[in-house]
Amino acid sequence: MSEAASVSTIPASQQARRERILDAASDLATEGGWDAVQMREVAERAEVALGTLYRYFPSKVHLLVSALGRTFQQLHDSVRVDVAGTPQERVYRVVAAMTRFLARHRRLSGAMVRALMTADAEAAQEVEAVGDLLVGFIASATHEPGEASTERDTLVAHIIGKVWLTDVVTLLSGRMTVSQVLEDLEATIDLVMS
Repeated sequence: MSEAASVSTIPASQQARRERILDAASDLATEGGWDAVQMREVAERAEVALGTLYRYFPSKVHLLVSALGRTFQQLHDSVRVDVAGTPQERVYRVVAAMTRFLARHRRLSGAMVRALMTADAEAAQEVEAVGDLLVGFIASATHEPGEASTERDTLVAHIIGKVWLTDVVTLLSGRMTVSQVLEDLEATIDLVMS
């Protein structure tokens, strides 16, 4: 079962507690990046016992990867894909919106992406959920609203998502600018979707 499916089946009180924990971790990461996210501090800010925090998220990596998944879901829900233009233009607008968001929130983004990159097999479910969200977000822009994504849409979205993630890591490490990332992605999208 995916994380999104399992989250939707938990009681409202537990969902609210989970959201408070994710909010606390995101706030700490926004303030000080990876190092600022300490499980004890997250528990205190979320007003939950440390044991409760570990029941929801067994490690800092699980916690921050889940925060990334929530961020992707929020971006997906807030970014309205203008149906004007070609599928390539729509995909570019979606990827550009995600890139700009992550660039504006560098400490938070750096912490979440670091967690994603260092996740081991124990966090596989959370990593898979994030990957599914990213691919779904990109694939949804390849066609008109209401149309189902095809197998090809999903494959194209996987390729674009992998290039995007590599570029985001490079951006967050200071070796690329947002403009360079967007140029690279525009070329990648044109090549893959032609």
